[in-house]
Amino acid sequence: MAELLIRNSSVGFIKAIIFDKDGTLSNSEECLLELAQTRLNFIEDKFKKLKVNKIKIWFLRKFLISVYGLKNSCLSANASLAIASREDNILSTATIFTLFGFDWFQSLSISQEIFGEVDVYLSNKKGNTQKERTLISGALDLLVSLKNKGVSIALMTNDTQEGIQEFIYKNKLEGIFDYFWSAENKPSKPNQEAVIELCKKMNFNPSDCALISDADTDLRMAKESGIPIVVGFNGGWKNPPTLTEKKFLIENLNELKIHSTH
Repeated sequence: MAELLIRNSSVGFIKAIIFDKDGTLSNSEECLLELAQTRLNFIEDKFKKLKVNKIKIWFLRKFLISVYGLKNSCLSANASLAIASREDNILSTATIFTLFGFDWFQSLSISQEIFGEVDVYLSNKKGNTQKERTLISGALDLLVSLKNKGVSIALMTNDTQEGIQEFIYKNKLEGIFDYFWSAENKPSKPNQEAVIELCKKMNFNPSDCALISDADTDLRMAKESGIPIVVGFNGGWKNPPTLTEKKFLIENLNELKIHSTH
């Protein structure tokens, strides 16, 4: 067991800590903004080719901007692009397409096609100018401290396994995380069973763990699964998320400290 402190006050004892990735450990806003803008551009081009009139395309773009959470060159930390999985975003995009006269099969096919084309485009972007997901300030020091104090560290995200491995490789985090739970694990978050299954994988009870995230969906999931130390983090976005499901709230990762009880 290790003692977890927030602003030098003890909040409990843990054996493991579960981290969200985007917006909690990873500076993801610039990368997600680029992703959103590229998808919007590809969608607009696609609908022009399908001979959809300009007014409908204008409304389509407006609706998608709202769904993705774009506003004044910032991304809402509470919107689907920041929180939901790729598959969920494909579905929400396809749903918008149905408002413009396409049936579900067409809408889903177009959405999947565009998401795939955007992935290829960004991965092949010349000059290596694609935005990167760098570590949030204080993340590395916190992770190393937890590792040195014998606390098991899990990463739970709606990113893919490939995305997780890319994040680890580019930020030199090999050997830091003991366990992973991606969008490809079932059930995926925010299903509370995802936390329960991850805890089984770690050979711990949820009561032995803490969870840190920038999303209310994760925080509620943690509470419903029986995790007692539920920490909201709002320091990873230009416009901090409004978090109502947290038990504790931090703005900087260096507010968390760990004391070994051995």
